[in-house]
Amino acid sequence: LSESFGAPVYLKMDALQPSGSFKLRGIGLTCQRAVERGAAKLVSSSGGNAGLATAYAGQALGLPTSVFLPETTPEFVRDRLRSMDAEVVVRGSMWAETNEYAAAEAERSGGVLVHPFEGAETWEGHGSLVAEVFEELAPVGLTPGAFVASVGGGGLVLGILAGLVATPEAAWAR
Repeated sequence: LSESFGAPVYLKMDALQPSGSFKLRGIGLTCQRAVERGAAKLVSSSGGNAGLATAYAGQALGLPTSVFLPETTPEFVRDRLRSMDAEVVVRGSMWAETNEYAAAEAERSGGVLVHPFEGAETWEGHGSLVAEVFEELAPVGLTPGAFVASVGGGGLVLGILAGLVATPEAAWAR
């Protein structure tokens, strides 16, 4: 990439996080704080990385976790969720419908609904990557010229913005 762009390119390899994506940063923090507030159960509505992050966090925190999935979710994702001790519930043909079922279960069971991309705690957790970039590059005198991220629901981008604001020691963050 550096050769293609004619400038140094550094990658933050969050695909190597235990759940397989950056989602564990924010969702993990959201789940930790839910436990601190007395949560007894986690409920997620994601057929992808957010569900995997919630299941991983639930297992690590010792909390029962239900992950609601749309019918289109591949079997290998369902199996991976089950391997993290999550209850897998398949409801709805699309995410919005699945999310309604998950919200109802969270309310019925007294659990906490862990949204896949919204919420200040989730964004704060995603933003931790900015501080890590600063800690990794500053000692060798490097500063990033830009952050480039994929955008789905917007949680990562909002997290990067939150991280830039929360990292005052990184003058380049301004």
